[in-house]
Amino acid sequence: MGQTEISHSSNEINRTYPTADHTISATPYTTTPTEGSPSPASSDIRQQDEERKAENHDIPDGGLVAWTQVLTGHLVVFNIWGYITSYGFFQEYYVNHLHVSPANASWIGSLQMFLVHFLAMYSGRTMDAGYLRYCIATGCVFQVVGALATSFGTKLWHFWLAQGIVSGIGHGLLFSPMIALFATYFTSKRVMAVSLAACGAATGGMVFPVIAYRCFDVIGFAWTVRIMALVILVNCVIIVTFTRSRIKPRSPPPWVDLGAFRERPYLLFSIGSFLIFEGIYFAYIYVRQYAQAHAGFHASDSLLLLILMNGIGIPSRIVSAFVADRWLGAVRTCITVSIPCGIVIFGWIGAHSHTGMFVWAAIYGLMANAVQSQLPAALAYFGSKDPERSGTRVGMITTINSIPLLTGPYIAGQLIALRGGDYLYAQLFGGICIVTGALFVVGSHMSGA
Repeated sequence: MGQTEISHSSNEINRTYPTADHTISATPYTTTPTEGSPSPASSDIRQQDEERKAENHDIPDGGLVAWTQVLTGHLVVFNIWGYITSYGFFQEYYVNHLHVSPANASWIGSLQMFLVHFLAMYSGRTMDAGYLRYCIATGCVFQVVGALATSFGTKLWHFWLAQGIVSGIGHGLLFSPMIALFATYFTSKRVMAVSLAACGAATGGMVFPVIAYRCFDVIGFAWTVRIMALVILVNCVIIVTFTRSRIKPRSPPPWVDLGAFRERPYLLFSIGSFLIFEGIYFAYIYVRQYAQAHAGFHASDSLLLLILMNGIGIPSRIVSAFVADRWLGAVRTCITVSIPCGIVIFGWIGAHSHTGMFVWAAIYGLMANAVQSQLPAALAYFGSKDPERSGTRVGMITTINSIPLLTGPYIAGQLIALRGGDYLYAQLFGGICIVTGALFVVGSHMSGA
């Protein structure tokens, strides 16, 4: 698997295969092989390929370089999911200042999440081909430009273009390769590595709302978003500087590995993660509006709910990772936290006071962050089945999950409108999606995952 086919001729005696991080060269020979026997050049290349495979499968499971990738992964997730899960701040601004419906405003946040996952198949293949750092650097440029351009927006289509599309493209070029990268550096410590990186969603999910909470009333929307863009830029410099690929690439890697879907655990996990993503994020987008409409919160106070939901996820992600590494494994831990997460969504129906909302936000933040940590950890498990195709295997599921991330918040918004501003249908929709998805992950585990 992954061997390079080469046609040999007297004129083709020295072929070089360039990649971003590695160069594999065929040793030149001048003798002509006898018919029916392998040429010396062919034997040499096959030997190099076998050596490459052996090195690729010799995973270090730790060390300075490996843990440095966890740091850069944390910053990648900080910039992506910390920014996205803070979208409730932007959602309220667009609804109140641009006078658009909540469902229409939610499309911008949904588009970002869609592109994070939709581009995964391309970015994962790029990693497998050896161009990880080029992909990472390009994604960082798009992130910074998108955030900065958002600060200059005045009309809805400006924000669609800047925050939805440009920032979304940047997110999509970064996310899948970083998750797949952990499968090439860690084995027994993989879940902890992925979860520590995934804590970036919690730290970023606190930092960006705190910036909004402290700055919006003082310096306005534009300069608040520019401060966010500066934070993203500083993180991007660190990411580009220290991210390193370990796997020597195949040439060329496939766009898809359809054979993976013939593996029942992989197929069932794909369906389960699809349904979980359909329901899990709409609370982050709509919780502020719900708190103001149904629980008596002021606009500034409702930001505290976002900060709480994200911040409480740091211990949640670390504890769930420890449990997964020590006892249950990523897939079983994902099941253990997903089912309660769906049930907590149902509990949102009864939260109508300040105290009730803070209690609910804390419990949902614990569960939802654990799910968000263990889903990519479980996905990295499936990528580790074939390290040389880890980017492709991770990218396929991630791309499939782009669809619910685009449709989930919008469907929730339409269900809210259908009830005249009441959230009952949306809350039922979210809870049912998550619980049903968790049951498919149960099937994946029972099938051998």
